[in-house]
Amino acid sequence: MDSNSKKESGVFINGKAQIIEMLQIMPEEEKATLFKNIQMRNPQLAAELIEKSISFNDLYKLNDFDLKTLTRSVHSGVFGVAIRASSVEFQKRVLSLLPREYAEKAYHAMKANLSNENDSIKKAREKVVQTIGTLNRRQQIKLN
Repeated sequence: MDSNSKKESGVFINGKAQIIEMLQIMPEEEKATLFKNIQMRNPQLAAELIEKSISFNDLYKLNDFDLKTLTRSVHSGVFGVAIRASSVEFQKRVLSLLPREYAEKAYHAMKANLSNENDSIKKAREKVVQTIGTLNRRQQIKLN
């Protein structure tokens, strides 16, 4: 079947997108093995897949040092809104790690009344994920 007949029948396969979706739900051990295998054959593809498979849940896996590094690159208000829907335990953990002034601003943003709360949280989380990807690519933080 050539590419024209695929288009005519309405079939479109986007392998990268499917891999990215799978990576977001894969156990860490399997993900690491897959990345190692891809890295050997195509380092550029491996780097792209790693960056695109980052999700907000990766924030919860960061160690204390990397959390501090991340927050130096994210505005306190954005960070506060991003962690708004996180568990109270995580909120306490991360806010206690941060410099007092940053933590207070993040806390006030976290507790502020938002007119469109779900959209605000989503946008803030996207910004955090983007920053995690950038810092990971620059090897300033390490994703487990």
